[in-house]
Amino acid sequence: MTNKNSTHAADEVQAELDKQLFHLKTLYDVSHELLGLTDVSMILRNFLLMTMGNFGAAQGFIIAENTPAGEITHFESFGFEEEERSTFQSLSKAALSKKFFGRFLTREDFSDEVKTLNQGLPAVLAFNIDEESSGVMGLGPKIVGEEYSDDDKELLGTLVNNLAVSLKNARYSEALRKALDEIRILNSAKDKAISHLTHELLTPIALIKSSLNLLAKKLPPVPDYDWKATVARAQRSVERLHEIQNEVDDIMKGRDHKIRHLLSNLLNQCVDEIEVLFAEQLSEGAVVNNVRERINEVFTSRENAPVEINLGEFVTEKMDEIRALSSHRKLNLMTRIEPARPVWMPADPLEKIVKGLVKNAIENTPDEGRIEVGVRSRGKAVELSVQDWGVGIVPEHQKHIFEGFYPTQDTMFYSSGKPFSFNAGGRGADLLRMKIFSERFNFTISMTSTRCKYLPLTKDSCPGRISECEFCKKAEDCYESGGTTFEVLFPLRS
Repeated sequence: MTNKNSTHAADEVQAELDKQLFHLKTLYDVSHELLGLTDVSMILRNFLLMTMGNFGAAQGFIIAENTPAGEITHFESFGFEEEERSTFQSLSKAALSKKFFGRFLTREDFSDEVKTLNQGLPAVLAFNIDEESSGVMGLGPKIVGEEYSDDDKELLGTLVNNLAVSLKNARYSEALRKALDEIRILNSAKDKAISHLTHELLTPIALIKSSLNLLAKKLPPVPDYDWKATVARAQRSVERLHEIQNEVDDIMKGRDHKIRHLLSNLLNQCVDEIEVLFAEQLSEGAVVNNVRERINEVFTSRENAPVEINLGEFVTEKMDEIRALSSHRKLNLMTRIEPARPVWMPADPLEKIVKGLVKNAIENTPDEGRIEVGVRSRGKAVELSVQDWGVGIVPEHQKHIFEGFYPTQDTMFYSSGKPFSFNAGGRGADLLRMKIFSERFNFTISMTSTRCKYLPLTKDSCPGRISECEFCKKAEDCYESGGTTFEVLFPLRS
């Protein structure tokens, strides 16, 4: 091979490499420009400008059509006169009617009346986006006067395929945004309805409770076996209704707390300016305190006032109450209290946390089992732990445990079970309430659980007493098979 031939071959290889590099760079630039865009008009406009620039065209247009309706929804053009808009629309409708997607259209693809329209558009490409939409893109002649080569058309086809993906993503993003807006509206309506209903429940529950107590006082002359069990059952049901009302009320208060916190912060930041304003207008700086007190009165309940609490003493006291309430169970309720600094918490939600976690442990632990409640210092926090050696929670339920109203047992058990009884179940609101408490009072709550290896499925049932379990020869066999631990970390007060 002569030097001349070698040079020519090298030039051809270099030209091919340059062409491939140009194609890759163009694909990268256009794809990068469209990345993250969700507005259809902006996607079309940016794509058209980038494509015209890379191909050296001074004119171009792009149209998107709603296919079922046959209506043009978006139109972008550069380098053409305004009166040519209708011309491009007629050309696009004719191109889309052929549905020759993915290839460049020539004059022969159109009817006689449309053939004259594309004389100044050497590159016209119809493309499909999805079942709902399609489009047409047209480019004017190159500034340098070159024709669009087969390589150019191949590259343009690839670019348009990328455009279709971006437009699909934009449509999905818009659909998701609308769905999210609708969910927010429905969620707000749901919150208002729940809040209203919980307050509406207060009066009838209180009246039924009082009526049952009054009835119990007036019935002693009637033999006990005729009425005591019935009244006791009714009282338990009313008490459960009252618990539901309290749980939901606590959950809804979590929403109000955010509003109160925001208003309080705004007021604290503006207090000096407010004092000056009121002093100028009313000569009474105390009005600011009255405004702050009114905000707290509206948005804060009395039990939310934090106090310094010795968690070890508090847990010991509540455990005595829990032992009395669960005296019908055969359980080893242990405490492991270590010295720790006080926590800064309102007493009411703290009591609900302690009692709720221990109650949950008792209802998931069979008789002859054990539960351990611990308090200890842990770094810059105080830890409350509640560990049971019960049936545990299946893995697919664990990730939903704090979402609320997601009971891990059959809720039918709760309709007939006595609180603190094994498998009494629950409504799933306790842990949601605790999660909301954690956001309100700045502590963390977490859970680890191992499902009993003898009961791998939710439908598998435990007999409720270790000595009646066919898999356990001794209590230790049960202790080693599964269990759940909840940990609550209360940060120390600065």
